[in-house]
Amino acid sequence: MKNTLLAIICLAFCIQLQAQATQTIKGRVIDKVTRQPLIGATIAVTNTEAPIGITSDAEGNFSLVNVPVGRRVVECQYVGYKSFVSEGIVVNSVKEVVLEIELVEGAIEIDEVVVQATRNPNEPINELAVVSTRSFSVEETERIAASVNDPGRMALAYPGVQQGRDEAENTIIVRGNSSYGLLWRLEGIDIPNPNHFALPGGSSGGVTIFSAQLLSRSDFMTGGMPAEYGNTISSAFDIHFRKGNKEKREYRAKIGLLGMDFATEGPIKKGKSSYLVNYRYSTLGLLSQMGFYLVGERVDNLFQDLSFSLSFKGNDPRDHFTVFGLGGLSEEHYNPVENGSERDPLRSDHWEDRRRPSNTGVVGATYTRLIDDKSYLKAVVAGVASEISRFEDTLDLNDARFRYNTEEYYDRRLSAALTYSRKISPTLQFKSGLSGNAINYEFYRETSPRNAADNAAILQEFNKVSLNGEGNTVSAQAYAQLTSKPTSKLSISGGLNLLHLGLNSTTSLDPRLSLKYQITPRQNVSFAYGQHSQLLPMGLYFYTLRDTVDGQIINRQPNFELDHVRSQHLIGSYNFYTEKGLKFGLEAYYQRLQNVPVDGEANSTYWFLNTRGFIPNQGLISDGKGENYGIDLALEQFFSNQIYFLITYSRFESKMELADGSEYNTEFASGFSSTYTLGKEFTLKKERTLQVGARMLYNGGFRYTPYDAALSEAAGRYVADTKRLLGDRVDPYTRIDARIAYRWNRKGYAGNLSLDIQNVLDKRNIRSVTYDPTSNGLAYRRYDGGLIPVLSYQIDF
Repeated sequence: MKNTLLAIICLAFCIQLQAQATQTIKGRVIDKVTRQPLIGATIAVTNTEAPIGITSDAEGNFSLVNVPVGRRVVECQYVGYKSFVSEGIVVNSVKEVVLEIELVEGAIEIDEVVVQATRNPNEPINELAVVSTRSFSVEETERIAASVNDPGRMALAYPGVQQGRDEAENTIIVRGNSSYGLLWRLEGIDIPNPNHFALPGGSSGGVTIFSAQLLSRSDFMTGGMPAEYGNTISSAFDIHFRKGNKEKREYRAKIGLLGMDFATEGPIKKGKSSYLVNYRYSTLGLLSQMGFYLVGERVDNLFQDLSFSLSFKGNDPRDHFTVFGLGGLSEEHYNPVENGSERDPLRSDHWEDRRRPSNTGVVGATYTRLIDDKSYLKAVVAGVASEISRFEDTLDLNDARFRYNTEEYYDRRLSAALTYSRKISPTLQFKSGLSGNAINYEFYRETSPRNAADNAAILQEFNKVSLNGEGNTVSAQAYAQLTSKPTSKLSISGGLNLLHLGLNSTTSLDPRLSLKYQITPRQNVSFAYGQHSQLLPMGLYFYTLRDTVDGQIINRQPNFELDHVRSQHLIGSYNFYTEKGLKFGLEAYYQRLQNVPVDGEANSTYWFLNTRGFIPNQGLISDGKGENYGIDLALEQFFSNQIYFLITYSRFESKMELADGSEYNTEFASGFSSTYTLGKEFTLKKERTLQVGARMLYNGGFRYTPYDAALSEAAGRYVADTKRLLGDRVDPYTRIDARIAYRWNRKGYAGNLSLDIQNVLDKRNIRSVTYDPTSNGLAYRRYDGGLIPVLSYQIDF
């Protein structure tokens, strides 16, 4: 009887174990500096009823089996290295989790006792970035409310970052800098604007081209970048693609109001090579049909994109190859009011038909060679293309169509980069690199007046070609950086970055210096100084001005000799961590801008960095200056006990100096920005999870120039009070986003149903300021979009 009862209990226990869904977490442990595998590292899942652990093999590989599904924490330890602790990783019943754990050599000695420093789950991937940098996971781009897998929209939750003027775009303003200053890098190659509906001369658009299925943990920097980052004066996204599963074939399908995705990954040759591919096609039209307009009531938005990552082990285990790529096709179409009798004569958009196609492509390959146990070499080559156009028609009083604006910005390049890194000793590291671009370009802009007329042909006589350039050129960068750790607490790094543009033979040499001191295992201070230079948008050099000299008409390009824009960064940082995963961060910064293009004409107020996604239509000189300074505060709870939050507050000033030495606020001098991000997960029965989250943005209002009441009334139009240039601000920008998601696991498939709502309270913030001649006062235009729901359903199988 006792044996029978015992058998029944054992059988019930076994059935329960079988009913509980489990998964495999596997990957590789390597030295962050040398890329060498670490043999015998201890890897464990620590937040299960009983820890699940293993050690890495001769190639650094590990595999943790039978890990219960849910949000799991992985820890890794190796003698002489700082320990690794992940943030909670979502483990489901279908997809294996593949990690590449990079450990940093060194520990902290306090009173002859070696203590491991507290691991920051968001520590930068780039070990040389000691200030203003954090890494992010693809899961963050999903769980932060209204991020919808877009790195730009996700970054709005971070300190020093605020929403651009158009909330339908993913434009971000970092520490008072124009979005022009943002660098995008993919797998070691600088790439053009990786967004659908891209803006000319900018770094943003409407929807990211990056596929969430391919993103690996990547870095976001808001200043003080190491020497290897050139051609940026403000900030950088350093994006990495993950590798597909080399052992098991997996699939993911997703459909939502933004698009339909299908992804697949698996082995090409089992254990040796893998593929990972994602295709997406837009369904934004569904939002319009439901009465929710992302841009406007008569605006169509269509896009599609493809991303892939192939990974190959060499015959020699020291060799590794990858092939990667992304491509995006998009078009934004602004339609006129269909019925002519319903068109408002005072609304130009009622009469205009505007098409704005934007295409981007990147295809590249990498080769990594482990030279010896202390150094490696990485080479990257890629073909890169960006084509942005504007075809804009208007209707005259006879309802005839004619072209008033044609813009073409075509940039195609062959890019290559080479990186060498060597750990000279446990306390000394050297890193250097070269990169170059062979560029083919075509730029053209032709405009004419768009006022109503009896005959559209009359307006064609006033056509003006203001941009015209076609040809080939080169750009190049080189850098070197040396890092020393004279004590276990102190790290000092210095380097140089060289940037050259062959088009007009302009060169910059930028010094960089940083220091990090570990006060205790739970607190550190860092300082960084650097000069950062950036090339102007290529089309800007080809502004064409028609002059008459000795009775002959000639075309000249006054912007051709413009210099690089430069910014001096000085940053101080303090971080404190608690045992419970709470982090407090404080950063103070000062930036001094030089060589900013300005109009040299008397009384001109043009300053290039106030431009938002537009190539200026005027001759400029490199005599402008500016400065940004402020303080960023952040309180963050890493995902622990099923809750996370991030509270940020930034106070800053942003000033510009014109050619005559006069100083004013910049357009982005909103004074402050703040975010309040919160999320909570609830574990339900049968391996199901409910996730809720919210994010509130509360920023100072944008700047505008007041009007001169007397002159405006006399002229019947807006006349700026130039003595008060950008002297007023609109009301603060306020927006609350929300998210709710439901995850479940079944044998053979796992699902995720989510709803993100941007602007859940339907707050109509001020979009622009106009003049009302009937009242001789200002009128405020507000966003049309309002509440934007993004519903999606995802299934893994």
